Amino acid sequence: MVKRFLLIDDDNDDRELFAEALSMVEPAIICDHAADAEEGYAWLQQNTEQPDLIFLDINLPVMNGWQLLTRLKESAMKHIPVIMYSTSSNLKDIRTAKELGALCFITKPHAFRILKGILNTVVEHANRKDYAKICEAVHAVGEA
Repeated sequence: MVKRFLLIDDDNDDRELFAEALSMVEPAIICDHAADAEEGYAWLQQNTEQPDLIFLDINLPVMNGWQLLTRLKESAMKHIPVIMYSTSSNLKDIRTAKELGALCFITKPHAFRILKGILNTVVEHANRKDYAKICEAVHAVGEA
Protein backbone atom coordinates (compact mmCIF):
# COMPACT_ATOMS: atom_id res chain seq x y z
CA MET A 1 0.00 0.00 0.00
CA VAL A 2 1.24 3.47 -0.89
CA LYS A 3 2.35 5.32 2.22
CA ARG A 4 4.11 8.49 1.17
CA PHE A 5 4.22 11.01 -1.68
CA LEU A 6 6.71 13.84 -2.07
CA LEU A 7 5.55 16.94 -3.95
CA ILE A 8 8.26 19.34 -5.08
CA ASP A 9 6.59 22.56 -6.21
CA ASP A 10 7.38 26.20 -5.53
CA ASP A 11 3.72 27.29 -5.67
CA ASN A 12 2.31 27.22 -2.15
CA ASP A 13 -1.32 27.19 -3.36
CA ASP A 14 -0.62 24.20 -5.62
CA ARG A 15 1.04 22.35 -2.74
CA GLU A 16 -1.93 23.01 -0.46
CA LEU A 17 -4.50 21.94 -3.09
CA PHE A 18 -2.53 18.79 -3.85
CA ALA A 19 -2.29 17.85 -0.16
CA GLU A 20 -5.99 18.57 0.41
CA ALA A 21 -7.06 16.50 -2.62
CA LEU A 22 -4.77 13.64 -1.60
CA SER A 23 -6.12 13.63 1.95
CA MET A 24 -9.65 13.36 0.56
CA VAL A 25 -8.65 10.49 -1.74
CA GLU A 26 -6.54 8.54 0.76
CA PRO A 27 -6.08 10.07 4.22
CA ALA A 28 -3.48 7.46 5.21
CA ILE A 29 -0.93 8.69 2.65
CA ILE A 30 1.64 11.10 4.04
CA CYS A 31 2.19 14.03 1.70
CA ASP A 32 5.60 15.57 2.22
CA HIS A 33 6.53 18.63 0.21
CA ALA A 34 9.41 20.85 -0.73
CA ALA A 35 9.32 24.36 -2.19
CA ASP A 36 12.29 23.88 -4.52
CA ALA A 37 14.49 21.19 -6.03
CA GLU A 38 17.39 21.64 -3.63
CA GLU A 39 15.08 21.35 -0.61
CA GLY A 40 13.48 18.26 -2.17
CA TYR A 41 16.83 16.63 -2.85
CA ALA A 42 18.02 17.38 0.67
CA TRP A 43 14.79 15.90 2.07
CA LEU A 44 15.36 12.72 0.06
CA GLN A 45 18.93 12.40 1.30
CA GLN A 46 18.01 13.00 4.96
CA ASN A 47 14.94 10.77 5.30
CA THR A 48 15.31 7.04 5.64
CA GLU A 49 11.70 6.41 4.63
CA GLN A 50 11.65 7.24 0.93
CA PRO A 51 8.47 8.27 -0.89
CA ASP A 52 6.56 5.81 -3.04
CA LEU A 53 6.17 8.53 -5.70
CA ILE A 54 7.66 11.95 -6.35
CA PHE A 55 5.59 14.65 -8.07
CA LEU A 56 8.02 17.18 -9.54
CA ASP A 57 7.30 20.58 -11.06
CA ILE A 58 9.48 21.82 -13.94
CA ASN A 59 9.81 25.52 -13.21
CA LEU A 60 11.56 25.74 -9.87
CA PRO A 61 13.99 28.35 -8.54
CA VAL A 62 17.75 27.67 -8.47
CA MET A 63 17.62 24.10 -9.87
CA ASN A 64 14.76 23.27 -12.24
CA GLY A 65 12.79 20.05 -12.32
CA TRP A 66 14.72 18.66 -15.29
CA GLN A 67 18.00 19.08 -13.42
CA LEU A 68 16.62 17.37 -10.33
CA LEU A 69 15.10 14.53 -12.36
CA THR A 70 18.48 13.96 -14.02
CA ARG A 71 20.23 14.01 -10.63
CA LEU A 72 17.73 11.53 -9.16
CA LYS A 73 18.00 9.11 -12.08
CA GLU A 74 21.81 9.12 -11.75
CA SER A 75 21.69 8.42 -8.02
CA ALA A 76 20.79 5.64 -5.62
CA MET A 77 17.25 7.08 -5.69
CA LYS A 78 16.73 6.20 -9.36
CA HIS A 79 14.21 3.50 -8.39
CA ILE A 80 11.71 6.05 -7.02
CA PRO A 81 9.07 6.77 -9.68
CA VAL A 82 8.88 10.44 -10.63
CA ILE A 83 5.82 12.06 -12.16
CA MET A 84 6.48 15.43 -13.74
CA TYR A 85 3.64 17.66 -12.53
CA SER A 86 3.49 21.01 -14.29
CA THR A 87 1.21 23.65 -15.76
CA SER A 88 2.87 22.94 -19.10
CA SER A 89 1.18 20.82 -21.72
CA ASN A 90 3.96 21.32 -24.27
CA LEU A 91 4.72 18.15 -26.24
CA LYS A 92 8.45 18.89 -25.99
CA ASP A 93 8.20 18.83 -22.18
CA ILE A 94 6.28 15.55 -22.29
CA ARG A 95 8.96 13.98 -24.51
CA THR A 96 11.76 15.37 -22.34
CA ALA A 97 10.15 13.86 -19.23
CA LYS A 98 10.15 10.40 -20.82
CA GLU A 99 13.69 10.79 -22.16
CA LEU A 100 15.01 11.73 -18.71
CA GLY A 101 13.31 8.78 -17.02
CA ALA A 102 10.09 10.19 -15.56
CA LEU A 103 7.26 7.73 -15.12
CA CYS A 104 4.92 10.16 -16.84
CA PHE A 105 3.93 13.78 -17.26
CA ILE A 106 0.75 15.21 -15.76
CA THR A 107 -0.48 18.69 -16.55
CA LYS A 108 -1.88 20.33 -13.42
CA PRO A 109 -5.65 20.41 -13.76
CA HIS A 110 -7.64 23.60 -13.27
CA ALA A 111 -10.52 21.87 -11.48
CA PHE A 112 -10.17 20.44 -7.97
CA ARG A 113 -12.49 17.51 -8.79
CA ILE A 114 -10.20 16.54 -11.68
CA LEU A 115 -7.16 16.71 -9.40
CA LYS A 116 -8.94 14.38 -6.96
CA GLY A 117 -9.77 12.02 -9.84
CA ILE A 118 -6.17 12.04 -11.03
CA LEU A 119 -4.81 11.35 -7.55
CA ASN A 120 -7.36 8.60 -7.00
CA THR A 121 -6.19 6.94 -10.21
CA VAL A 122 -2.53 7.33 -9.29
CA VAL A 123 -3.12 5.84 -5.83
CA GLU A 124 -5.12 2.90 -7.21
CA HIS A 125 -2.41 1.96 -9.72
CA ALA A 126 0.45 2.63 -7.31
CA ASN A 127 -1.16 0.38 -4.71
CA ARG A 128 -1.19 -2.41 -7.31
CA LYS A 129 2.41 -1.54 -8.29
CA ASP A 130 1.01 -1.01 -11.78
CA TYR A 131 3.14 2.06 -12.47
CA ALA A 132 3.26 1.54 -16.24
CA LYS A 133 -0.48 2.21 -16.56
CA ILE A 134 -0.61 5.35 -14.42
CA CYS A 135 -0.07 7.81 -17.26
CA GLU A 136 -2.65 6.27 -19.59
CA ALA A 137 -5.24 6.02 -16.82
CA VAL A 138 -4.58 9.57 -15.58
CA HIS A 139 -5.00 11.04 -19.04
CA ALA A 140 -8.35 9.26 -19.38
CA VAL A 141 -9.46 10.95 -16.11
CA GLY A 142 -8.25 14.36 -17.28
CA GLU A 143 -10.22 14.06 -20.50
CA ALA A 144 -13.46 13.06 -18.73
